[in-house]
Amino acid sequence: MAPVKEIEVMLKNIILFAIIAIYSPLTFSNERVKVHAYTSSKGFTFRNFSFMLTPENTVLASDVRLRRKSYSRNASNYRNEILDEKSINYIEYGQFQVFIPKEKFPLKNSADSFVIARMPQTSPGDPEYDKHVKKKKQLYERISRMVKEGEGSVQVVFEFPHPNSEKIEANVYFRSYNGDYIDKVGKL
Repeated sequence: MAPVKEIEVMLKNIILFAIIAIYSPLTFSNERVKVHAYTSSKGFTFRNFSFMLTPENTVLASDVRLRRKSYSRNASNYRNEILDEKSINYIEYGQFQVFIPKEKFPLKNSADSFVIARMPQTSPGDPEYDKHVKKKKQLYERISRMVKEGEGSVQVVFEFPHPNSEKIEANVYFRSYNGDYIDKVGKL
C-alpha cells in the first residue's frame, strides 16, 4: 500500500504544479485597457485610459527597491526626488508619483524596471488651488493605504501625449487639467 500512497501524493503534486504553472501567467499578465485619444485645441494628441492600481502592481516612491535606482530625499537631479507625502512638492502642490513594474503595466513600454506614474502639481495661482490639492492628496492617501495594507484597489486615469497608442516611454501622468486631477476617460 505504501507505493500506491506515494504515487497518489506524487500525482497530486504534479497536478498542483500544473495548476500553478497555468494560473500564474494569467494572474500576472498585463490587463488590457482601452486607450481613448483626443486632440487638444493646440493640436496635441493625448491618450488616456483607466487602470486599476493594486498592491501587486503599485510601488510607492519611498520603496527600498527604488533607492537602489538612486531615488532619494535630496537627489541632485529633481527627476530622482522621492515624491510622496513627505515631499515639499506633495505638501505644497499635491504632486506625487507611484511606480508600476514594467511587466504589470498594460501597454508596451520602454521602462527599464518600472513605469513612473506622476501626478502633476497644482500651481498656487490656480483659483481652486486648495480644492485641487486636497483631491490629489486624498487620492494619494487611498493609494498609499491600499499598498501598505496589502489589500483593495484604486481606479485611476492615466494620460500620455504620445503618437503611438500601443507603446509609451517610461512615464505616464495622472490625468489632469488646469491643476485638477481628472478621474474620467475620453474627451473633456
